Amino acid sequence: MNLRPLVLFLALLSCAQLRAQTNLVPNPDFNDPNNPLQSWRTAFPYEGWYTENVNYVKPDTQLEKKCVVIDLPPGLAGNQGGKIESAFLKVEPGATYRVEIDCMTWDFSAKLHAEVWTLDPKPTGKPDKFRVPAADDHPALVMCYRAQMPDPPAGSKKWSTISREFTVPETVTVAGEDQKPEYISLKAVVYAATQNGGKSYFTNFKLFKIK
Repeated sequence: MNLRPLVLFLALLSCAQLRAQTNLVPNPDFNDPNNPLQSWRTAFPYEGWYTENVNYVKPDTQLEKKCVVIDLPPGLAGNQGGKIESAFLKVEPGATYRVEIDCMTWDFSAKLHAEVWTLDPKPTGKPDKFRVPAADDHPALVMCYRAQMPDPPAGSKKWSTISREFTVPETVTVAGEDQKPEYISLKAVVYAATQNGGKSYFTNFKLFKIK
């Protein structure tokens, strides 16, 4: 029995269903006509390593794609690196999501994450990469789960789509108490074992709730 037509049909059906779902990431391809970085977090004044990060993240276009470039001066890639993070998006505890990110790492390597956050029971604690202070669009939060994506090809001069699926925990334990996850965010971090400057490009950040 030839199963190839059935396998192909099921794969096409899955792709069609995914396209029909709603991407939860606002301004996923940096195509906002008024502000290409609308809804993206690039400034992290409360993180010692990233106090200047906002200066290195800029809108760009590469190989016909609207994108963001992380443009690091010499001396940073081998130390702090650079990053961009999405807005905090409301999450459904226990739900399964699929995340996709288009990457062209160019001069560097990259780490990609989907991070889940819950309310910070100690909002006066010192903020860092695991704890963020309250802002206009979210309360004080603490990271409670991280889904690391496969690493994109390092030093690549062409676009690659990186993806994975993960299930958000129903509950998490913070400071000895059970809490519900509240938000999710997507993050791209660039780095390399070099003191040279360079660039990496990212676009089409997608987050789908699949079940």
